[in-house]
Amino acid sequence: MDDKRNYFPIVITAIIWSGYYVATKFSNAFGLSPFVVGIAIRFVAFILLTALMLKNKEFHKLFKVEGILWKLILIGCFGFLLDITAFLGFKTDAAVYGIVLLKCDVLFVNVLSVFFEKQKFTLFDWLYTIVMLVGVVLVMDIDLSGFNVASFGNIYFILSALFVSLNAFVIKSVQKDKKNPAGNHVVAYYNNFVTMLFFIACSLITTQITDMNQVFGSNHMMSVLFVAGIGQTLVYIFYYKNLRSYPVWIVKIFLLLMPVFALLILFICFNETLIMIQYIGMAIVLAGAVGIIYEQKKKTKLRSLENE
Repeated sequence: MDDKRNYFPIVITAIIWSGYYVATKFSNAFGLSPFVVGIAIRFVAFILLTALMLKNKEFHKLFKVEGILWKLILIGCFGFLLDITAFLGFKTDAAVYGIVLLKCDVLFVNVLSVFFEKQKFTLFDWLYTIVMLVGVVLVMDIDLSGFNVASFGNIYFILSALFVSLNAFVIKSVQKDKKNPAGNHVVAYYNNFVTMLFFIACSLITTQITDMNQVFGSNHMMSVLFVAGIGQTLVYIFYYKNLRSYPVWIVKIFLLLMPVFALLILFICFNETLIMIQYIGMAIVLAGAVGIIYEQKKKTKLRSLENE
């Protein structure tokens, strides 16, 4: 991709993902089994992705996966693992720190980028990353005074962040495979389908599949889950497009804007009350993002001078 990058597509992805986050938050408020919520959301995404691929005459590509099938299945496995570990973490007393720990996937990605994408990070790259994470803590209005990294619940969140990070690089490796590169919709379809199968299996094993009766018995539940399914589908489409076009770490950095957009959605649409510390946090996150953009432009300018 051209070095004169336009980061607007990643910002759009962060806004879409924020809307999906808000929708899933309302879905979880129903008290349904997380497995059933996972099935419902992935089933809607399954229908929409199928329709999209049929419309674009791409469905046959699902069967042309020689040499990359195992990676596509692995992506789905990671998709399920990152969901289930986050769920287990939220069931513990460490739940209050969950959002922040999950956002720490950006640190994993930065380290992994050194090995997989040969990225060279400046001191300011790391500084702006930390600044944005501090801003996220303030936006979420989380008190870290009782934080204990060794807490069993925190381990679940750290594992989830690790799975998210690893999955991003596996996805990109499939998109950029030298012999048989997969299209974004193919990767999304396999990810969604494999993850849905895992949710179905778990709901059957735990007998929580019976919660489906509540879903079908409530138009409100069905509407919220349908909106969440649309959000999941859009996340697949835009996130994978960004992973194909940008370095993984840049995508993850700008996704730190998600808590800011999610809070703004809750404020504008649902009259959520904001306090001063959250406004300060938003300003810090945005300042960190501006710093990252400035640092990348500075690198681009230096490369241009070296090539002259």
